[in-house]
Parts: sequence; structure tokens; C-alpha cells
Amino acid sequence: MARIVTVTLNPAIDKTIRLPRFTPGRVNRITDVRSDPGGKGINVARALKQWGEKPLALGWVGGHLGKALIEELDHWGIDHRFVAVEGEPRTNLKIMEQETGRVTDVNEPGFQVQDQHMKSLLETYEAALAEAEVVVLAGSLPPGVPSDFYGTLILRAKQRRTHVFLDADGVPLKEGIKRFPHVIKPNLAELEQVLGRRLPEEDDRIKAGVDLCREGIGLVTLSLGEEGAWFFAGERGIRAIPPAISVASPVGAGDTMVAALAMGKVRGWSLEETARFSVAAGSATASKAGTQLGTWEEAQSLSERVQLSSC
Repeated sequence: MARIVTVTLNPAIDKTIRLPRFTPGRVNRITDVRSDPGGKGINVARALKQWGEKPLALGWVGGHLGKALIEELDHWGIDHRFVAVEGEPRTNLKIMEQETGRVTDVNEPGFQVQDQHMKSLLETYEAALAEAEVVVLAGSLPPGVPSDFYGTLILRAKQRRTHVFLDADGVPLKEGIKRFPHVIKPNLAELEQVLGRRLPEEDDRIKAGVDLCREGIGLVTLSLGEEGAWFFAGERGIRAIPPAISVASPVGAGDTMVAALAMGKVRGWSLEETARFSVAAGSATASKAGTQLGTWEEAQSLSERVQLSSC
């Protein structure tokens, strides 16, 4: 039984290049390059598998790069039921500057999805929900998919009494929130965009998180990068601050946090336990180069030094 199902509608090949400094308009010399299967939901499944869960990965895939992506999932031992589409998955370029630690993302839009592909995906999704306690909807939507498609997936999961975790941005996040998923994990910029206002102070962020819970979201996790995260559930708010680490790459840190949130749900963790481990797991991933993910042991070690406070 797959207790956690992840949905990646716009998978990618993440191509990470490292160079001393990126200068636009000039010739830039790369010192290191690597390519990995990517997409938020796939990263969530990778972390869960690494931590001992048995996730089921769903989504669309196609082309030669899609075949390579599926082969990598098989290599990792991740169960999957991807629906075939025409065209290749996108290649996302991540430019990592060694001197500044800055990361620049250049993301392609993805393959074109047709009506029959959406119908097939919904059939596969419905079958998977019969097995799941939690479904994670993560990442962007490819061309051809309605902006409220996550809303459709949320409603179908809730009809099956499956807990829904949504990690998206922009219009898909805004539309998805209208269907009241159980958990959302925006970063500060994403939440400000959805709400249409700045949240410069802690009081602004607390009010935004509590208000979303009052509207019907079960858990709002507001990611603040190296500063940790806020966790809002009902009228409660917990601030989690990670220990200082040397950041090698922020790529995948947010996805690792989502994996920890989902695992906390199926394992029955308290809000405090979930806050500690998810922030620690994100920090462990951020300490690694490229698209490598933090291990269970690394996250557990860091979690002991995560500082919690309540509002």
C-alpha cells in the first residue's frame, strides 16, 4: 500500500552548472555540470523513499528524456504510474555561482498536454487515491492544463478522504487554495503574490497564516529559507529556526520539507515534531551540492538543534 502519492504534472531534467560567477552578456566558463530527474513531486518521492517510505509517483511524461527519467525512478526503487504524452520533458537550467552562492533558475515551459492526457491522468489518479492516506500535488502546470486543475485534483482527493498537500505558486496555488487543501507550503514571495500584499513583519506573517487556517486550510507552512519556517494549525503558530549550516545549494530544500510534512502526517507526529524534522530536513538538503537530498541521519541530527517558539 502506497500511503503517500506524489503528483508531478510537469517533470523535468534538472541540469545544474557551477561556475565562479555568472556574468550576463559574456562568455562564462563552467567548472562542473550534472543532470538529474526533477520536478517537485519527484523530489518529494525521492526523499520519502530514502527515508523508508514507499511512495507512488504519478504524472505525465514523454520522449527520450522521459524514458530516462522513468529508468531513474526504477533505479531508485520508486513505484510509478506515469501517463504518456507527446513531446519531451522540460530541461531546467540551474546556474550556481561559487563566489556568491547565488542560484539562477532558467526553466522551460514543458510539453503540451491534450484533453485525452488529462482524462487518462484523472483515471490513474482516482485509482491511486484508493490506496493513499496522503497525496502531494507539487510543481508547475505544463502548457494546455487549466490553471485550476489542482483544484480538480484536490476535490477528488477530499471526496476519498485523502489528505491533500499542495506545493505550487502563482495562479495554480491561488486557485488550489480555493478548494481548501489540508496543507500548503508557500515561501514568503509566493504567499505575498497570492495574497496581493507584502508581509514584511512577523506580525503580518502570523496574521496571514492564521487567517488561512480560519478559512479552512489545516496546516500552513510558511518557508523562510535559511531563517526556517512558520507552522500554523488552527489558532496555533510555531516558529522553527534551524541551526547555522554552510549552504551548498538550496535546490530541493523546499521539496524535502514537503516530504517531511507528508511523512509526519502518516506517522502521526505532533506539530512540534513535524516542524523540527521538516526544517532540519530542508537544511540538510541545502547543505549538499547540486540536487542531492539530505539523509534521514543528517536530518535527525540537525533536528535536535532546531529552535522552536510559539506565537
